[in-house]
Amino acid sequence: MNKILDDLLVIELASVLAGPLAGSFMAELGARVVKIENSKIGGDVTRQWKHPSEDADSTISAYYASANIGKGILPLDLGNPDDYQKLVSLIEKADVVISNFQKVTAEKLNINHEKIISINPQIIFAQLSAYSYEDPRPGYDLIMQAETGFLSMTGIEDSIAKMPVALIDVIAGHQIKEAILLGVITRMKTGKGSYFEISLYKSAISGLANQASNYLMNNHVPGPMGTLHPNIAPYGDIMVTNDEISVLLAVGSDKQFEKLVKTLNLADKLLHTFNLNKDRVDRRKELNTYLMTACNKLSYQELSSKLTRAQIPFCRVTKMDKVFATPLAIEMIIKETIEGNQTSKVSNIAFDMKIN
Repeated sequence: MNKILDDLLVIELASVLAGPLAGSFMAELGARVVKIENSKIGGDVTRQWKHPSEDADSTISAYYASANIGKGILPLDLGNPDDYQKLVSLIEKADVVISNFQKVTAEKLNINHEKIISINPQIIFAQLSAYSYEDPRPGYDLIMQAETGFLSMTGIEDSIAKMPVALIDVIAGHQIKEAILLGVITRMKTGKGSYFEISLYKSAISGLANQASNYLMNNHVPGPMGTLHPNIAPYGDIMVTNDEISVLLAVGSDKQFEKLVKTLNLADKLLHTFNLNKDRVDRRKELNTYLMTACNKLSYQELSSKLTRAQIPFCRVTKMDKVFATPLAIEMIIKETIEGNQTSKVSNIAFDMKIN
């Protein structure tokens, strides 16, 4: 797959995460991606977003590496006429431009959509904004988590918590690359370029999925729910074994619940009391007292063996060091030396492709 887009030249006028993730996806599929960084301020701001465990003197942070492996890096001062002309020369040959410049900045630097299509009418232009291109308000992932309802649903009881990954940026990155691929298809069919405006806010709203429908159809406003699924039980419910291993259950059907009851040797009367998913959701705390008691009698090995044999969906709550000891996760690691620094990231591509 790393050659599929090898005839594309992508100019990345984007920083932080959403735009760079889209550029990284294109690079993994073989596109030549040139990332333009502001030489006046030392490049992408995420170069400085370092964990305390990182080398303070390095020009690369792990955060930066997560979205920028595989690209050509070109530092430019777009207020400098010579540097601006370098960008123009690249755009003349480019297929795609990804930008997250605000309108006022893009117009000041003369790199707005109108200018770029005057340089290259067949360009595929993806413009990311916090809300809309006309709205001057800045926006970061955490703002979007809070403003679009995600933050109100995380954590437990009255204690909210942010998601540990900038997931709104990740969703927006997917929207950007989907837009670009639509642009590529459109140009193949018509020979014409295209312009897309992608919104962080709308990307977040699109990710609300079933929670949005729970509200739109039933007027349900959820509060912090931790790992629990609002519509299914026991789904997201965490049990603890007698060797203190946390196990998450994901029982998605009445049939699976019947198997769970039999596997844990619970009383048959539970099948009558909790035989329907609605009953299990309504009486979740009562149900979990039975499940927790049964699971706490078993070691993790015993419980996992029983659940595996019965094909009941479950998993151990796993920390990062254990995650990247698994074969599937190891397959997704990409390494590269950037500016003399050894870097690693996970692939943007989570699918395999075979040509028929």
